[in-house]
Amino acid sequence: MRVKRARKVRKYLRYYRTAHGFREPYKVIVDGNFIAACEKLHLGIAKDVVAKYLGSSPKDVKVFTTRCVQDELRKMGHEYKSASAQTKNLHLVGGGPAPGEATAAASIVDACGNDNAERFVVCTQDEKLKEKLMAIDGAVPIVFAHTSGLQMEPPKDATAVGLASQEENVEGLSAKELEALGLDEADVRNVYKVRTNVQFKKKKGGKNPLSCLKKKPKTSAPAAPASGEKKKRARRKKSGGGGLGGD
Repeated sequence: MRVKRARKVRKYLRYYRTAHGFREPYKVIVDGNFIAACEKLHLGIAKDVVAKYLGSSPKDVKVFTTRCVQDELRKMGHEYKSASAQTKNLHLVGGGPAPGEATAAASIVDACGNDNAERFVVCTQDEKLKEKLMAIDGAVPIVFAHTSGLQMEPPKDATAVGLASQEENVEGLSAKELEALGLDEADVRNVYKVRTNVQFKKKKGGKNPLSCLKKKPKTSAPAAPASGEKKKRARRKKSGGGGLGGD
């Protein structure tokens, strides 16, 4: 399962890089409930876990939070004291609403703006915040903590992940070029869906070279003695001139 998750996040990140201009070092915003979830699930320190999940070293990932998130965690009591301490080691998003002027979720939406021009990746457990981020015109990758580790929500235009290469080919032709060819964009896309009934005959191969080798004659093995018979030992004859004899 771990290998499948790693492949999936690589595929999603490749799509965000190609279609929406995301680049390393990645900029990540984390909220309080995500940091607390990483601790509760024993995944580790949030900023290190995120860097590992994105396949980057900690120096290639800049992890941010907002002042409203820090204020929210401070007010949540002793249970969230450790999560609150983690936010002190994170970068702060510049500008935005001051503590008390907006909720933590609203401050994150404000940081992403209308088109996520800063190319933020957002880590949150808040379902309502996820919905608001999905509604933003620019793509916002969303990461959440799970019992099996971190996971990324599929892109809102998830079908584009599989059609990215086809879209690039269509975008390579201008409207004038399509008009000159007497085609429209739909015709170009349909090229990828053409089916054919052409069947290719399989080539007949030559003889197997091993079958052309001469067969070695079989040598008959010597017959083994019957189990009841004992082997006779050959006696050595003594030489006759061994003693001194006289008449």
